[in-house]
Amino acid sequence: MSAAGHGRERSRDDGPFDFDGEYGQSYEALAHTVIPGYETAFEQALAILRGRLGTAARILVVGAGTGIEIVKFGARQPEWRFTGVDPSRQMLDLARQRIEEAGLADVVRLVHGFTGDVETGEFDAVTCFNVMHFLEDEPRGGSAKQALLSQMAAKLRAGGSLVLFDLHGDPTGGVDAEMFGAWADLWALRGMDPDGAGRFRQRISEGIHWAPEERIREMLAAAGYRRVHLFFRSLLYGAWIGEKGAAAT
Repeated sequence: MSAAGHGRERSRDDGPFDFDGEYGQSYEALAHTVIPGYETAFEQALAILRGRLGTAARILVVGAGTGIEIVKFGARQPEWRFTGVDPSRQMLDLARQRIEEAGLADVVRLVHGFTGDVETGEFDAVTCFNVMHFLEDEPRGGSAKQALLSQMAAKLRAGGSLVLFDLHGDPTGGVDAEMFGAWADLWALRGMDPDGAGRFRQRISEGIHWAPEERIREMLAAAGYRRVHLFFRSLLYGAWIGEKGAAAT
């Protein structure tokens, strides 16, 4: 879903991943092709959050995208209340349509903008799927990844949960390079033609900012999250759940 960044998050519209253009129009179909375990990651996140949150909860969805996450969660937890934020108007329009068709409009508020545009509140959980890998990580010059994690912590109540799903690793060498090759082969196995694969590989080269798991855990700790656990991994995708400590802001 749409990117967030340092200070005020930058939109993914600036670069190879144009979510207000052709890429955004085809995002949902592409996601099912290129993300291994796409549906499973949502299901596992929901299962964990159901155990932690119970029936009444406020959820902030960062990078609401096409609304798939909100609809999947809301269908099983109709008592939950959702705020979805995304910098792409096109993606929010798609989300709004899907949410209305699912009969969930009364429990969802959509915000056009960035995480910082959402009121600082006492959300019980924040979810962030497919956002952080679009953001740069320059620790000395100000890490956009770190800024996003801190902004999300500011929206959570103490003890609230963050679910983070993201690409990670270093595909230039070692086992991660092997996994990148397998990931690219998966696109072909799922029907992507060579021209489409070439275009997508170029987009990745230009628009994805990789970070190894050790760096992700370091940034999560710096933002005040504790009890961080990797609950899902599929090739170069991973999903972590963490809890906001009492002193996190």
